[in-house]
Amino acid sequence: MNKPHNGPGFGKPGSIDGQRLFKLPLPMQAEGVRLLFEMGQTMDQVRERVGISARAINELLHTSTTFKRGGDVNVVAEGV
Repeated sequence: MNKPHNGPGFGKPGSIDGQRLFKLPLPMQAEGVRLLFEMGQTMDQVRERVGISARAINELLHTSTTFKRGGDVNVVAEGV
């Protein structure tokens, strides 16, 4: 039997936890912050959610590359 899910759910701003986010590699941290903005959050809301300053958020977004998972192959595109 499935356990009831009490969390905010995937794709909602509450699903990104600042304490867990900053345990991830830098590109994944930046991607988490980008996701918050894509969910329509303001800078103030993102600052509150992740617990860092607006300046630190901007530095994170501008110094980090987009997260890419290594080793993935698009079977159809690659003809594998």
